[in-house]
Amino acid sequence: MNVATSRKRARSRPLLARGREVPLVLLAAVLIAGSVACQARVSPGSATRAPGGHTQPRSVTPASCPVSAVLVPRCGAWWGMYVPASPDGSGLGAAVARQETWLGRPLGVVERYHDMSTGQNGTFPNPAERDLGRGHLLLFSWAPVVWSAGTTYRWSTVASGSLDRSVIIPEAERLRAFPHTVFLTFGAEADASIPGEGSAAEFAAAWRHVHDVFSRLGVRNVVWVWTTTGYLARASAIAAAYPGRAYVDWIGYDPYNYFTCHHSPWQSFAQTVVPFYRWIMAQGFGDKPVMLTEYGTAADPGQPEREAAWYRGIVPALRALPRLKALVLWNSATPRCDVRLSAAPAPAGAAYRQAGLSPYLMQAAP
Repeated sequence: MNVATSRKRARSRPLLARGREVPLVLLAAVLIAGSVACQARVSPGSATRAPGGHTQPRSVTPASCPVSAVLVPRCGAWWGMYVPASPDGSGLGAAVARQETWLGRPLGVVERYHDMSTGQNGTFPNPAERDLGRGHLLLFSWAPVVWSAGTTYRWSTVASGSLDRSVIIPEAERLRAFPHTVFLTFGAEADASIPGEGSAAEFAAAWRHVHDVFSRLGVRNVVWVWTTTGYLARASAIAAAYPGRAYVDWIGYDPYNYFTCHHSPWQSFAQTVVPFYRWIMAQGFGDKPVMLTEYGTAADPGQPEREAAWYRGIVPALRALPRLKALVLWNSATPRCDVRLSAAPAPAGAAYRQAGLSPYLMQAAP
């Protein structure tokens, strides 16, 4: 079983809190944080068509839109994806290349999942990831588990330092030696594991401990992405699990339109994403850039066009979400929910491809 799918299967999340439709006036608003020059690149532009209706791969990051030290593009946002491949990276490069050919563009971010074992699953970047990192940003999701043994580490264990010598220090050293900057999230969706793996305060302490170990070892090429489910019913626990602004570079969350696979009402992209984004903006950490570290939609078999409309809604919604600077699609499935693009009706795939060709999302990896 794919390790990322295993993670989702082991921790089935409830439906995100329903949000109200974003007013059309708000969706049509210009990006608050951009300059006039940046605004002109927001709306989807024309693309060169290749045989078969696909677009030629291309990327544009104008000199006027640089990327910060923590990988925040001044204009636009990263377009990324989780592309299934084995934990050791076998077939990863080929899988990403096939996906990019189908998309008609390069991926800015590729997400990978690893555990805290001392074996293959817990050793990264592996050779395939090192190769991929030459032309892509890598987002590593590091789980406090050992998948092969079915072991879950309590956050208090991580914070105690008992895993430092065997797991955390060796991984910090591997990442320090990697010649590129990477995104790293530790214990993603921790709010779904409270109290099973500990309290919110214990998770925050574990996060700070891992961050401190990396800092002591001089790891300067890791950008820290604190990731929650984005489920507003857990807002108090999520806030309590925040380790502090000095320990976080980005805020991540994982919104899904689950529909029938979780017996919930259909939601547009804006309805799925906006409520938790607004909550972030209302918190003391609302000045951080925001990332959808996972997102996706189930299908509506009765109304196949709905899925295409969901993807078409991405770019218009971004105009009202100026701090949303990266979108990483979960292009996979669990036993309950299949959100793969390959399982979607053809119009939905075409709509997702067209969204990715928006100049606003055409960022080249630094």
